[in-house]
Amino acid sequence: MSSQANSMSELVGVTTPARPESSMPHRILIVVGFVVGAVLGFGGGFLPSGPPQNIVYALSSLGIIMGSTLFVAWFARQGKSIVAVGFALLALAESISLSGLFLLASAPTFSGASASFAAGVALYAVALPLASVPPAFPLWNRIVGVLTAIPFAAHALLWLLGRSPAPSGPLASIGYVLLIVTIIGWIITVLRAAPSSQR
Repeated sequence: MSSQANSMSELVGVTTPARPESSMPHRILIVVGFVVGAVLGFGGGFLPSGPPQNIVYALSSLGIIMGSTLFVAWFARQGKSIVAVGFALLALAESISLSGLFLLASAPTFSGASASFAAGVALYAVALPLASVPPAFPLWNRIVGVLTAIPFAAHALLWLLGRSPAPSGPLASIGYVLLIVTIIGWIITVLRAAPSSQR
């Protein structure tokens, strides 16, 4: 009976499919989402204000949302719930900023668009430390991730104090440069982890 049980357990181990979030397609989608988010987010800053820039920024936001939500599943399965919550909040923050972008596109002089952006970056200030403090990424990546939260938090605080900083202001710009560096670290981590899904 014991030999039959061992044979059955070995068979189950062989035939059990890999978890979807640890498969290569899942990891590729994470990388694609963050690459789109980082490249278009950076490149959009060189475009003149108007519909082309709005479209590029919208695609950038959608890429970050996709990569972040896929990361939620990945880290939740690994039992790293704090990191998963951080990326869930990051997706929510980007969604709020995206809604502000649509407001800006429909009514360029409407101040509510900038307020939505400030609310989104306020969530960045919470999401990025949650995603970065636990040891889920290389140390340098985690440090940059935490530092990225600082200019975003300052931007949101100034808005609450009635200063109304522009989304293209220095604090937000510094925050997004650091965010791109952080995203690059996330992409590198996923690419280096990819061979393990092929074992």
